[in-house]
Amino acid sequence: MDRNTQRGIDAITQRTKEINSLYHTAAAKSGIPDGEVAIWSLLLGSEREYSQQDLSELLFLSKQTVNTIISKLVRKGFVVLEHCPGSRNRKVVRLTDAGSAFGLEHVMWIFAAEQRAMEDADLQELQACLSMLDKFILKFRKEITGKAEL
Repeated sequence: MDRNTQRGIDAITQRTKEINSLYHTAAAKSGIPDGEVAIWSLLLGSEREYSQQDLSELLFLSKQTVNTIISKLVRKGFVVLEHCPGSRNRKVVRLTDAGSAFGLEHVMWIFAAEQRAMEDADLQELQACLSMLDKFILKFRKEITGKAEL
């Protein structure tokens, strides 16, 4: 393998680990588990409704992990599960008032920090970075699984 290619792979891997470490540090600072931060990011940052299946697929977390986190949030009174009309067993995860208040007080700062960190990014650099990562993921997935799509 070309040394430059290996350096590129190592750099991507290292930076990915560093970003994950920063999220872990932020989660610990907020007193919540890492996977829970990922779920909060979708529940707080979107008007869209999500089922546990949606959360699992979007966050690349196992169904069991999502179920465990959501069950914990239900017990704390932060979310409720509501049956989705027209479906057999799909339930939508909804924040309660207590969940919204907790999220705004203890979690939202993480996403505000993300936005501030990205403010100085040049749009062309960002697009180039995302394009390269998308190509890498697509080709790597194909190498690992034999298929390009999820």
